[in-house]
Order: sequence, then structure tokens, then C-alpha cells
Amino acid sequence: MAKSDIPAAVLPKGHTERLQFPTLIAKNPNYFGNFPELNLPPVLVLSNDTTFEELTCVGYNPERGILEAVIQVKQPSGYLGNACTPGSFEYIRFFVDTGSGFTDAGLAAINVHDIPDAKDCAQHAEKPISYSASISYTPPNSEDCDDPVLPVVRAVLSWQTIPPANNPNFNPIWGNHLDCHIQLAPGPFTIGDFIEDLLEGGVKLPPLAAKFQGVAKVPIPGPEPIPLALPELAKLYQEGPAAKIVPSHRFGFSEVHKVMKAPVVSSQLVSNKISEFAALKLNWAEIVGALEKTSADISFEQLDCLGLEGTVGFERLVATFRVKQQFGYSGDLCTAGSFEYVAFWADWDNKCKYTYLGTVPVRVHDLKRKLPEDICYTAVLPVDLSQHRAGCELPKIGRVRAVLSWAVPPSTTDPNQLNTWGNLIDTHVQIQPGVSTNPLNPKISILGGIPTSQIDPTTGFTTPFARFAGNNLLADDLGRACPFGGRVEVQGPEFPGYKYRIQVRDVTVGGSWQTVITPLMLTRWDGTTYTSNPDINGYFEYQQYINNIENLLGNWDSSGDDLWEVKLEIADLSDNPVLGAIPDLHLLQLDNTAPSASVDITTAGGDCGKFPVGTVLGGTFVARDVNFGFFTIGILPFSGPVTPSSGSVQTPIAGNSWSLNTAGMKSCGYVVELDVADRSIVNSVWGAHNRRPASTGYCLI
Repeated sequence: MAKSDIPAAVLPKGHTERLQFPTLIAKNPNYFGNFPELNLPPVLVLSNDTTFEELTCVGYNPERGILEAVIQVKQPSGYLGNACTPGSFEYIRFFVDTGSGFTDAGLAAINVHDIPDAKDCAQHAEKPISYSASISYTPPNSEDCDDPVLPVVRAVLSWQTIPPANNPNFNPIWGNHLDCHIQLAPGPFTIGDFIEDLLEGGVKLPPLAAKFQGVAKVPIPGPEPIPLALPELAKLYQEGPAAKIVPSHRFGFSEVHKVMKAPVVSSQLVSNKISEFAALKLNWAEIVGALEKTSADISFEQLDCLGLEGTVGFERLVATFRVKQQFGYSGDLCTAGSFEYVAFWADWDNKCKYTYLGTVPVRVHDLKRKLPEDICYTAVLPVDLSQHRAGCELPKIGRVRAVLSWAVPPSTTDPNQLNTWGNLIDTHVQIQPGVSTNPLNPKISILGGIPTSQIDPTTGFTTPFARFAGNNLLADDLGRACPFGGRVEVQGPEFPGYKYRIQVRDVTVGGSWQTVITPLMLTRWDGTTYTSNPDINGYFEYQQYINNIENLLGNWDSSGDDLWEVKLEIADLSDNPVLGAIPDLHLLQLDNTAPSASVDITTAGGDCGKFPVGTVLGGTFVARDVNFGFFTIGILPFSGPVTPSSGSVQTPIAGNSWSLNTAGMKSCGYVVELDVADRSIVNSVWGAHNRRPASTGYCLI
């Protein structure tokens, strides 16, 4: 059991209970009063407690399809151990409501530890420490740009207890809920949309064209919309409800800013602009004066949270901001809109000097909606921390800053400079422990989705309770060792200006090295993708981090069930091996064979038999695999009381018995469905395994 060195008198409420959490729940599942339906008396009533951790922001990036949440860890202890121990986990489950109620969107986790209170080089407290977690969320959207889809996203934070699936109202003991509206990327413009627009415009269509209205879903390719010009913006914001919200120095900002920040002063240019603005009934001098008085205005957008996401080899800074108004963003979703720019800065080594990391643009638009429904967005920047790590004995805390600016990018040289619209925020983040890499030693950080530090170097299986790098979720809920199968992704830090080659060999049969030459689809920081191909010798060029945000080095399409070795080599741009560089090698145990599965009915009448309602049916089933995972048994179309309904231990060769009491079921045809899965990590994806189904049917009369 973890212990605290802090005197009990200064420990926050619940600290002792956190250290004993599993034992307390084992003795009384309603110890904290959050399961009253169990009819067990609570001992310490506690729910939605944010003393130790708190969810502070949730947001979405529609172009990247990423839901993000930021949490703050507040206390020096209460997280089950320091960074040299497994610590504990903060679980975040996401729900999205597009109009018909919340649906489960996915789960992520953050590994946290006891970190002593300290001050940074500027004598500011390092607590709270900010972390981020994300899931991919790219729902199909059939609405075109005329109809923005603005769902509500809910994040539920819970320490050490996974929030139940499909329960958006779950009350965690430690943690909280947070909601915000997000904007989905519009669906493609289709022939049906075109016909609908023509009809709305009063155009009378011939009978044949009218027949296709509402059913023609074929997308119409077209050029990207261009930014609205000043006359279009003036017309948009000088009339109707937008006129009360958007001042002229907002929609005229870009044009005026070009002149105010021009590298060469030109009186003629200013004179021309004065005339251009006057023709639109805009007073140039008043706008310039208003802009001189406006700095760090947050009435239209505001940066709220900043955190660091990921494990070693897969890290990124995440900033969350809110768009507050319906208008003032240079047009709706059918236009180019405008950009909110977020510049990221860091002082990774606590030297009181910020280093510029990069600027991320996020496109925003005018979105008609019910106020005060703010829209939450995220800006994501991958970061390489390979040269900033330290051992686990002394936690390393970095200082980071994000600067928000609308329409014009923030400064890349002055971290303190604020533009007309936007703000800045600072926070502290934890740099995951590790060893700084030799600049010329290639490194595989993640294999098959699992950090290589959590793959046994002698067996090639995952270590007990291994977790995925991308979401920190267990590879196996029971902590069992897992093999690998399908497409094995190879990820690791980049060395721009060099090449690398991945080779694999079958250790079980003593095979020779085979070069992995599968072309790679890489993702840039802005969400666009491109293909990276190997050269004639099988070498790929290392890409800069922002051009390969997942640090993807290779895709090995594995086969068979043998023990294999994976090797990463580094070379110069002429394919000459780098002198003195040490190849990185790792063993990987494969399992690409599906489990054994069968199910039958042994009650008189057998498979496909007819039975009176109320019959207790019975049969046998077989669920086996050398790396067995689990089985489930269910009845379609009725979720009947099958015994057993699931299990995590394989059956004997001859199988086990199952039974079903059909009392209360309707006369109908039914299917007994068995699903068997192994523990293999297939295609480097959490929750994907080799599976085999089996089924049999019967009728109730």
C-alpha cells in the first residue's frame, strides 16, 4: 500500500481513503455512497470531489477529428506512488449529443503520480499540473455548410474507476463532468443540396430534375472557398443582428492591420485605403483609433486551458479555446471564415526562458445558435521531448505557454506579446521520465501500440498490465501478457536529415532479415496526409515531427504465430549506415490464429429444434486459444439469461455446459451466439483481437 510522508493533519479530506481505495470498495461497494441501489450503508459520502483532480476543459478540432479534455492534478500525494511506481490513472469517458441524447464516444486515461510541491525558476507554484487526453471522433455528417451541426460533448473524469459505458450521468467519487458545444465539419455539398438551393432561390426546375431532389447524394467537387473581401464583410456585418455584435474595427481588422504593420510606409497606400473604406461608409481614422485602444480583447474568443498529452514517443501540447459570439469570424461555414492562431512556447528545462515551438491555426466561422452556447475548439501541436527527459527519481516539470490571436498569427519572437483579440495562459506539465536519446541512435518507442518499455525483452509478450501508448488503457483488463498480430505499427523519434530502415526476422525458425517496405500514410500537424515511400534499399527518410505527428516509422503486416525480432537502423541520405550508431532491436511474439469456437444444443430436439416456451435449454460450447482472452454468449433477438454469459478462462477440449430458461420469452426463432476472442493485439488497435464466432438456432412454440 502506498504511504504519504505528509503529516495527517494537513492531508486533504479523502487522502487516507484513496490509499486504501480498492480494499474499501471490496468490503463495501457503496462505501462512498455512489451506489445507493446496493442498499449498503455508506461510510464516507463523497462524489464529484475535485480536491485532487479536476476536469477543466473539453474541446474538439473538426479538421483533425480529435476530442480533447484537459485535467489539472492539484495535490502532491494521493496518487498511489511516485514516478518510479505504476502510480494511478485518471479515466476520461467522452459522450456526444447530436440531438437525440448522449452516445458513448470513447475512453482515454492519464497516468498520474505523487509529485512533491515545488516552485519553478520564476518562484511560481508548479501545481496544478495540467494533462490532456484525447480520442478520435469523426462522425459522418450529412448536413452541408448551410446547416451547422453543433453537438454537446460531455467528458466525465474519474480517478481509478472507469466511468461506465453508455452512462453520461455517472457520478465519480473523485472527478467531475464538463459539457461544451462543439462544431462538426460540414458534410460534402451534393447534387441534392444544389437542387434544394435552386428551389429556395425561386428557380423552377424541369420535371426530371425535380425528381432527384432530396435523393441525389453524389458530392459535387469544387474549389475551396476564398476569404470574403471587405465589401462582402461590410455588407454582412452592417445589417441585421450582426450589426449589434460586430464593430467595424473587428471585420475591418485584417485590412487595417496590413497597413499598420506594413514593412514599408506608403502614404499613397493609406490614402487609397481611406477612400476604399469611405465608399463602404467606414471611417478609417475611427477604426485605426479603436484598434490602437484594443489589446487582448476576449469578447469574441478566449483561451482557457493548456495541457500536455501522451506517453514517451507520442506527446503533444493541447490548447482549448472558446468562440463566444455568433458573428464576427468572417463568414459562415460556406465561406473560408477566419483563423484563430495559437502559438506554443515552452521552458522544458525550467531556465526561465521560453522557446517558440510553433503556431497552429484553427478555422472558425459565424455559427447561428442559441446564446450563451460557446463553441469549444482545440489546437494541437506535436512536441519532441526526447532531449528533455530525466530519471523517475526527481520529477521533471516544464513551463508552457499558449498565446491566442484572431486573424493574425501571434509573435514568434516575443512570448509576452498580445495582439488585438486573444489572450495567453501559462501552466506546468510533467515530462515523462526516460533517458535522453543519443542523437544518432535510432529508437523504437512504440510497437503495435504498446511502449517498448512494456514489452518483455525475452518473450516478446507485453509485460503484466501493459497499456496502450495512445490512450493509456490496459491491453488486457486482467493484466495478462498479450502477443501481437495483424499490422504492427512501428513508432519512434525522428532524426531529420537521415534515413532509417526496418527489418524483421523469424526467430523461431531462424529466418533471415526481411525489409519492411509498406508505403506509409503520414499525417501532418494540420490533419492533411501524404504518402512516404522507401527507396530501392528499403530506407525511408525521417520526417520532421510536425509532418509526422504520430511518429509513424513503419507498418509491418505480420503473419503466423512465431517469435520475431524487429530491427531499426539509421543511415545518411546516401543509404550509408551511420558510423557508431547502434540498431534498436526488440522481440515480438505473434499470434494471428483465431480461437476455436463451437456451440450446440443438447436438449432433446437439438440444434434447430422446436421447443415449448418455458423449456430450460442446455448445450455445450467450446472456447479455446493458446492466448485465450474471453468469450460471450448471447441470444438474438432477445438478451436472455444465458448461464454463463461470459468468461475469461478457456473451456476444456470437450467444452463446458450452457443453459437458458426460456420462461417469459415469446414464440419466435432465436439464435444462440458465441463470440470468442484471444488476447492478441491486432492491427495495433486497442480492443482489437483475433475472434471467431459460432452459433446455432432454435424455435420456441
